[in-house]
Amino acid sequence: MADDKSKTKQDRKLASSEQPYEVAAFAKKYGIPPSEAATIIKRYGPSRKKLDAHMASRNA
Repeated sequence: MADDKSKTKQDRKLASSEQPYEVAAFAKKYGIPPSEAATIIKRYGPSRKKLDAHMASRNA
């Protein structure tokens, strides 16, 4: 089946930003150990929005 040509790159990027974080991806993005990433995800949930906000406030 062919890709849906009506989707733009931006549409696809938004869709992926709504996907929950995997531990490895979160750890790699923020340069933290996977065990710490797992703890943070367990505490705040896998929402990219919430986790990115937490990490932004943590680094402020």
